[in-house]
Amino acid sequence: MKKNVFALVWIIVLLVALAGCGNSNNTNGATPTSGSTAAPEAGESAAPSAEPVTIKVANWSPAADMEPILQAYEDSHPGITLEYVELADNGDSVAGMKKLDLLVASGENLDVVFMPGATDYSQRAGLGLLAPLNDLISKEGITLTDEYTVDPSVDGKVYALPDTLENYFVLLNKDKLDAAGLAVPTDWSWDDYLDYAAKLTSGTGPSKTFGTYFHTWAMYWELAVINQEKDNNLVNNGIVNIDSAGIRQSLELRSKAEASGVAVPYADTISQKLAYRSEFFTGHAAMIVTGNWMIGEAGGSEEFPATFTTAFAPMPSNSAGQPAGVSIANGNYVGILEKSGHQQEAYDFIRWYSTEGEQMQNVYSAWKKQDVDKFIAGVKSGAMSPDKIDEASLAYVIKNAKPAPLSVPPTYQGELETAFTKETELYILKQQDLETTIKKAQAELQKIVDANK
Repeated sequence: MKKNVFALVWIIVLLVALAGCGNSNNTNGATPTSGSTAAPEAGESAAPSAEPVTIKVANWSPAADMEPILQAYEDSHPGITLEYVELADNGDSVAGMKKLDLLVASGENLDVVFMPGATDYSQRAGLGLLAPLNDLISKEGITLTDEYTVDPSVDGKVYALPDTLENYFVLLNKDKLDAAGLAVPTDWSWDDYLDYAAKLTSGTGPSKTFGTYFHTWAMYWELAVINQEKDNNLVNNGIVNIDSAGIRQSLELRSKAEASGVAVPYADTISQKLAYRSEFFTGHAAMIVTGNWMIGEAGGSEEFPATFTTAFAPMPSNSAGQPAGVSIANGNYVGILEKSGHQQEAYDFIRWYSTEGEQMQNVYSAWKKQDVDKFIAGVKSGAMSPDKIDEASLAYVIKNAKPAPLSVPPTYQGELETAFTKETELYILKQQDLETTIKKAQAELQKIVDANK
């Protein structure tokens, strides 16, 4: 109840402040113009805007990282000036969102805002801070699902474009695969994953190599749920999903791996505060489910130089015959504030940034037309040990990934994950059985859902 009251006060403060914004002058000093339609591709020049327009772009990324890409847009769009508002001085997206809300509440005139994930996006769309883009998209004449791998629609309206893409796959120590005579999987199930883990486990004592490592995050307790296209969260549309076949399979998967000694013991993970990067890159574990932020690190880092070749495999399916490679998807989003006086110009910019601009920066993009081979070449060109990245399997995983449709988690997702993990830890540590875990977790999460109605 206290959370609801706090949220309500916060919303009221923002709405009051926004009402004030509507009466203030636009400091950009330009009259809204109809502007052009789609931005031209990078390197092409757009027709000069009828009047010079300044677009304020707010993001948590360091200004030094953003300047080259913003300059490239200005160079190809005469009459457009991009004024960058750095929301955090250390790249911290959480701090950046707090700063963004303070700026909006204080009446700052911003146009384009970046958001680090579906929850931040949906919260601000729900507060009415973001402009619906449907009319601008229709005017451009595109079908959004033809352009991006993630559909950002919320209740039928699009309030932002997907920027970066975050999904999941499996990293494998290819040297150990080769030694065991195993091929890099392209289509496999969790049963196959356990079979691989058993064949990749070797040695004893401190020098033992485990087949796999499961980290402490809640996602590692729901692996047979996050690889589904629908109902892939702990709570879906207000309905608690714990008493389900997917959660049972997820918990049994970890239990089997733990009991057979092919996974790093969970007791070691929490008592020694193990980290997933060190477990994989030191060779202590031969496989790990992780996300695409690890692609670049496969080529080595100062902390973990690459000492073996890393291969990539799609997310396993729950059973043979189901498609592998399905994963929940998230990433950054970029939208336009409802109060922006430059909606068309801002839209032109976010379309360019989320497509050609992302390609210029060589990031893992939600743009379907991204040149994957060029992206991988860019990753390898910046790697300390490019020869340690298995290019063929990486290209296969990216080109065959199946991101699930956007499922916006509830604002109290953190509470759900904490309560869920508390019960599942008791299960893996053999302090309660599976059905007791399911029953108690279902009840605890239901309490959280009811408290947030």
